Amino acid sequence: PPTFPTGQELAACAWGWVPFNEGCYSFFPRELSWRRAEAFCQRFGTSTHLASVHSAEEHRAIAALLSSSYPGEDSEEEDEDDGIWIGLHRPLGVSSRRWQWSDSSEVDYGSWHQQPGPRRRACAALQDGADFMTWYSDACSERKPFVCKSSA
Repeated sequence: PPTFPTGQELAACAWGWVPFNEGCYSFFPRELSWRRAEAFCQRFGTSTHLASVHSAEEHRAIAALLSSSYPGEDSEEEDEDDGIWIGLHRPLGVSSRRWQWSDSSEVDYGSWHQQPGPRRRACAALQDGADFMTWYSDACSERKPFVCKSSA
């Protein structure tokens, strides 16, 4: 029979959120700008932000969540890669050369399709044409679906 997580693990994630390691993840199909998506995630609690990614395992877990819940490119429209917002961004300001996670965690993992150029302000998204396993940078004002991560 399948083994279910213990009650303790289940209690850690709200209904509809997927557990992985220390966090809970949820995909939201509504399309928002990066800043609005981050604000939306924060409504779930102080430790909830657009998802940060710190390992290949975590990246694969998020990609699997997206593959199962994102309809993808079945539509007739020729969409260039739409992408899914994650929490990585390069804010305006003095240290704008540096990418940061919106949850302030360390930037210790990356999966860039190509290293982004020095555009002043940029935000990172998962590429849906590559099974969500590569990232690209886009204008933060673009509206995309997004993944929130709640850190226990």
